[in-house]
Amino acid sequence: MKLTIFRSSKGDALLISHPDGNGKNNHILVDGGMKTSFKNSVAPYLNKEIKENDEIIDLLCVSHIDNDHIVGIITLMELLSQWRVFNHHDNNPNSTANVTKPKVAEPPFIKSIWHNSFAKAYDLGDALPKVTQALQSIEQMTANFIDTELFEKVNDRATSVKDGITLSQRIRPEQLNIELNPEYNGKIVKCNQSSIHKNEHVVGAINLSVIGPFSSDLTDLKNDWIKWEKAHSEELKEFYADLSLTALNQPLSMDQLSQLLINSGTVSKLGDRDDVTTPNLASIMFLVEAEGKTILMTGDGHSDDIIKGLKKNKKLSSNKTLHVDVLKIQHHGASANIDENFCKTITANHYVFCGNGTHTNPEEAVIDAICNSRKGTESQKSENEEVDQPFTFWFSANPDDKLTGRQKAHLTNISIKLKAFNALHSDFEFKFMPTNKHSQVIAL
Repeated sequence: MKLTIFRSSKGDALLISHPDGNGKNNHILVDGGMKTSFKNSVAPYLNKEIKENDEIIDLLCVSHIDNDHIVGIITLMELLSQWRVFNHHDNNPNSTANVTKPKVAEPPFIKSIWHNSFAKAYDLGDALPKVTQALQSIEQMTANFIDTELFEKVNDRATSVKDGITLSQRIRPEQLNIELNPEYNGKIVKCNQSSIHKNEHVVGAINLSVIGPFSSDLTDLKNDWIKWEKAHSEELKEFYADLSLTALNQPLSMDQLSQLLINSGTVSKLGDRDDVTTPNLASIMFLVEAEGKTILMTGDGHSDDIIKGLKKNKKLSSNKTLHVDVLKIQHHGASANIDENFCKTITANHYVFCGNGTHTNPEEAVIDAICNSRKGTESQKSENEEVDQPFTFWFSANPDDKLTGRQKAHLTNISIKLKAFNALHSDFEFKFMPTNKHSQVIAL
């Protein structure tokens, strides 16, 4: 089994691959990062390493609807649509349509997708008609002019829901016809707390155990949106007025889109669950197992929920800990999502940090907590038997990338910290994404 880490801007984009026993590989793509990074890094790899080898993406998992996870996936859907149209006309000798060949490499076939779509996952019913209608109006009225780069700058919940709606529409039978949550009969993906068997799924020789979200997280998310709609009712009225004044097929302004902003709060302490947004708490999370190797995929979830899900699935050892080959650090290493107890409970041979320093992620307090869980004092160290084994940090970006001054400064500080730690502990390594590469691979 191997994990491919893609250069994904401030987001996540990861590919799990494992031989199927017949000379081919099964592939699970988890999240897509941002639009530009997807086109530059992920799309060419998927074409060369999967499609050209006559393989497919067996499962595409969208952990949740935050735009730094879903925007790249929407880009993937757009590419599939463009190539489907081009191939249809190119293979039809009677076609007279003037269809341009897409500039970005053709993606492989996608068999199924795990995506807790906005309507299904949150069971909103009539709870938020104004929000959903407003966002659908944006989609309809600016369909030919929407610039996803613009949406990437508006890092808010409303935008994320718009993206969730767009993805849900793309995979419908009349468009790309990608099977949605087939293991759950098209319903939402969640951790079943009463039956472990219902959380276990197979992709070729890869075993998946879903550890989150829980039904309570999805209920909280629904209630969160109900509160949001009530709090922003006046803004939505103004937004509709702007829509009615906007000429058909004209793009909405940044100011108009920004009316739907929700400002995020500050983090009060390491691992404070109250500081984690509700959509993040509803992340699809799962443990991957194949031939004795393990990868823990955590989305933007919280440490308490990850441990809770592992416990429900009986994946913790007798001393209530777990050691995995690869741990994808949740939420880019944000301090609100991880605490010292988690670092002591879950240890790994490889720790993966996705992101490029945006929002000062990974945060230094998180780096310190993980390092202390391996090399700290007796009270700081994990009780895992594997605690003294060599371990490596992997990053999807590099301090020498083209970044903002703040991003570059933060990643440089992280690099300095890790170099000092490496000087004291030769069994520790860290690997930033090479500046001339679009991906790096952890081979297990």
